[in-house]
Amino acid sequence: MHLPFPLVLLGRILFVSYFIAMGMSHLLNFREHSALLKRKGVPLPRAATVLTVVMMVTGGLFVLFDWHDWIGPALLFGIIFPAPFFLHRFWNETDSYLRLSEFAHMLKDLSLAGAAILLLR
Repeated sequence: MHLPFPLVLLGRILFVSYFIAMGMSHLLNFREHSALLKRKGVPLPRAATVLTVVMMVTGGLFVLFDWHDWIGPALLFGIIFPAPFFLHRFWNETDSYLRLSEFAHMLKDLSLAGAAILLLR
């Protein structure tokens, strides 16, 4: 089944809005994001922040404009799939609200990774 172009475009906009917005947020708040990654134990937090920005924004734009079929979804999958295992370790949280919040973030990231896989062609 083929969706009408306006629905496909809307789906692309909705999907990539998260990645482009978060990538730009990481860029604009570079110091804070790098410090967060350092606290979470991510190796080379400044380099990881740069990589995150590049992969999220570039991947988002490639998906939005449907450039090079697989590159955009691969970049987005590559940045979003490992993220919950470094950033959202809900099993380490002792506060029930924080545990639930981290669990929700992990599920969100894994769901977005699944959507990126579906876009691979």
